[in-house]
Amino acid sequence: MGNFFRLVYIEWLKNSSYKPVIVFGVIYFVILIAFGLICAQSIPFFGIEVDLVDQGFLEFPQLWNFMFYMAGLNKIFLGMIIMFTVTNEFTEKLFKQNLIDGLSKREYLLSKVYTILILSLVSTLVVYFTGLWLGYTYSTVTDLDSVNKEIYFAFGYFLKLVNFLLFFLLLSILLKRIVLVLLSFFALYVFEVICRVIEFKFFSPKINDVKLYNDYFPLANMHRLVDYPFERIKTISQLTQSDYVFAIPWAHVGLSLIYSLVFLLLTYILLLKKDW
Repeated sequence: MGNFFRLVYIEWLKNSSYKPVIVFGVIYFVILIAFGLICAQSIPFFGIEVDLVDQGFLEFPQLWNFMFYMAGLNKIFLGMIIMFTVTNEFTEKLFKQNLIDGLSKREYLLSKVYTILILSLVSTLVVYFTGLWLGYTYSTVTDLDSVNKEIYFAFGYFLKLVNFLLFFLLLSILLKRIVLVLLSFFALYVFEVICRVIEFKFFSPKINDVKLYNDYFPLANMHRLVDYPFERIKTISQLTQSDYVFAIPWAHVGLSLIYSLVFLLLTYILLLKKDW
């Protein structure tokens, strides 16, 4: 435990005064809190005013699906924090200085992993408590069973962030340049979208399973941890005459754990093998 606090403290000293970290951190958490404040208002959606309260978004238990899905759209800001801290250490020769000062490569990696876990946990707690406040304020159902029925989305969101940030950590150490990291991330995103379109257009009619195989690609798999909440809108469910059935996506949970371990292992191998 002492080593944990030591590494976290070192990481804090290195980045607490680094402006990009402060800026993106403030932007991220301001967006989270501001979103909670405007949730009770009508918002424009494709030119139509949508009342989130009237449509049931702030009702327990579906509130968790909506809150954690919308919060997940901002995860790129946390990815930018990891990217800026890592790339800055290599461009400013801070990584080599850390090694000279006695920090091992294993400890360096652990300091980043601990930071990722803390960021993900803090973000999850902020969204969770914001959701509790909104739910107890606007939900017509507040019994304990309803409140906790779909609490999985909190774990799914946490796992999604850890998976995403470990991926950004790998790219940042591999490429060491902000532009290259962003281009690589964007390229993978576009590649997955193209694969999804091709599969949906040419192969999905021949597949009995509703899910696309593209859903198990790294970025798509993260998305499936906290899936779209919009089919739970009262208006849509009335039009489609269908009820949303919640089920924990165990396959995506397991695959996300595997992806996280792979990203972590590749990062560690890269640190060990490369002569910095």
